[in-house]
Amino acid sequence: MTNLLWPAERIATLGTLLWKLDPGKWTEADLSRMAVDQGWRWESEEWGPVLRTRSHGDAWLRPISDHMGIHVVHEEYVGLHFPLGRVEGQTRERVEAFRDAGRALRQALGEPNVIGADDTRVPFHGEAPLWGAPFLRWRRSEHSLELRAGLQGPVLCLMPTSPAEGWYWYHREHGGDTTAGFLGVSLTGDVGGMSLAGITGSDDWKSYTRRLVEAFRTMPAELTALDLRRSFGFHGRFPGEESGPWVFHLEIGEHVELNLDEAAGDALTKRPDTPSPEELGWVEATEERHLRFGISHCGPRYRFDEVNPVRLAMLVLETAEALGIHSPDDLSLTDGGDTIPRPGGDWRTAYTVSDYGLGVTGNP
Repeated sequence: MTNLLWPAERIATLGTLLWKLDPGKWTEADLSRMAVDQGWRWESEEWGPVLRTRSHGDAWLRPISDHMGIHVVHEEYVGLHFPLGRVEGQTRERVEAFRDAGRALRQALGEPNVIGADDTRVPFHGEAPLWGAPFLRWRRSEHSLELRAGLQGPVLCLMPTSPAEGWYWYHREHGGDTTAGFLGVSLTGDVGGMSLAGITGSDDWKSYTRRLVEAFRTMPAELTALDLRRSFGFHGRFPGEESGPWVFHLEIGEHVELNLDEAAGDALTKRPDTPSPEELGWVEATEERHLRFGISHCGPRYRFDEVNPVRLAMLVLETAEALGIHSPDDLSLTDGGDTIPRPGGDWRTAYTVSDYGLGVTGNP
C-alpha cells in the first residue's frame, strides 16, 4: 500500500493560501487574472482548464455543465480542485488520510463552520468514493474552502458558495425519502444566508430500512474521517406508553454500537405475545452497563470500516415491529441527538445536524 498524502505542513500552507484568494465572480476572465497574480500557468485540457502551480501541484477547474444551470448566476466554473496526494488501500487507510488532512487544515484555519456528507450517488463535485462523501467546509457567503473525499484521496477545493449549497438543497428537497447524507452547521463565522432543506420522513418500514442500511453503511466512516462522533438515540411511540420513551441507543464514530433502552427491553420481556430481546438478536447488558447507561440489552459492536449495515438495520426494524411502533414517523431523535460537539467537546459552538439519511428529526 502506497500512501502519498501530502505532509501536514504542505496542506496547511495551501489551505491558508486558498483561504486568502479572491476568485472574483468565477468567470474565466476573473480566474485567469487570479492565476496570473499567483504565477500559475493556465492550460486547457479535455475536461476543463488545469492550473500548473509548481509548489502546490496541478489543480483543475470544474466548468459548469448543463444540469448546473439552475444553480449558477454569473459563474462559469464551480470549483478549483487541488488533489492532496494519492492514497491506496481500503476504507481504513482512506478515512485516516482524510482525517489527517482535516487536522492539518484545522490547525491552520480553525474549526470549519459547516460539516457533513453528500449523497454518494449525487455529490456536488461529480464523484465520490463508495465508503462515503464527507466534507469539512470553511464557509463564507461568496466563496468557501472545502476538504472533500475524492476517488484517489482527499481533495481541497475553493468554490463559489451559492451553487454548492443550492445543489445540496435541491437534491434533498426533491430526493425525498431516497436522499442520503447529513449536514451540520455551527453558528460561527459567516453562515448568513444559508438555507437548510427540510427532512423527508417515511411512513413505511421497508423503505425506511433501506435508508437505514445506507446511513449505517457510510456514516461511521464519514464521522471518523471528520474527526467527530455521535451519541444519540431514538424515541419511539409504542402501545402502553403515553409518550415516546427511548428505544434505541446509538454510538457512531470509530466504533459503532446499537443498544436497547431499558423501557423497550422491559416491554418486550413482559409481553407474552412478542419475541424476547434475545430472540430478536440482542444480548443482555452487564449490570454495570445497565446502571450506567440505562440499557437492558446490547446489539453488535463494529469498527467503522467493518460495519454490517444490513444486520443493524434489520435489528432496528424487527425490534420496532415487535414493539408495535406503527411507522418510522413515530421515531424521533433523543434530546441533543441532532447536535455534534466540536472536537474537544465545546457544546456552545456545536454543529446542529440535519439528518437527511436517517430521516428523523429532534424530539418534538
